[in-house]
Amino acid sequence: MAPDGALRQTNLGLVRDYIALINAWDFDGMCDLLAEDVVFEIRFPAPGMRTRIDGREALLDFQRSVSSMILSENLHDLRLDTLHSDPGEVLAEYRSDMRMADPSLRYTNDYLSRFTVRDGRITRFVEAFDSVRLVQGFGGRVEAPVIG
Repeated sequence: MAPDGALRQTNLGLVRDYIALINAWDFDGMCDLLAEDVVFEIRFPAPGMRTRIDGREALLDFQRSVSSMILSENLHDLRLDTLHSDPGEVLAEYRSDMRMADPSLRYTNDYLSRFTVRDGRITRFVEAFDSVRLVQGFGGRVEAPVIG
């Protein structure tokens, strides 16, 4: 295997492990895989949501707050690949079927994410998902505009 092929496999494994740690809400394990200056970005967030979180501790605090509402994210159907030009850029596609703390709520979604891995740590995590489904899954309402 070419040197970048081994690096690709290592980085794919790291992202796979990170997603498994999210499913387990294993914050110590997540901490080990995140760079101290990691950046987390949400593309197309629902109104009022943060679009960016800077730093490992801030990201872990955010994830801890989410874990009080979501018992298990149940991220599944994971598909990973790297950019051909950079084995440190990992593209991830996955789905969720979350088990919520409030049993009357149900939240499922589809995600496209991009992870940047450098020196064995995640330095950037960009996540895109359907914010309408997020709002509805957490009990909110979305009114469609009248078009045409």
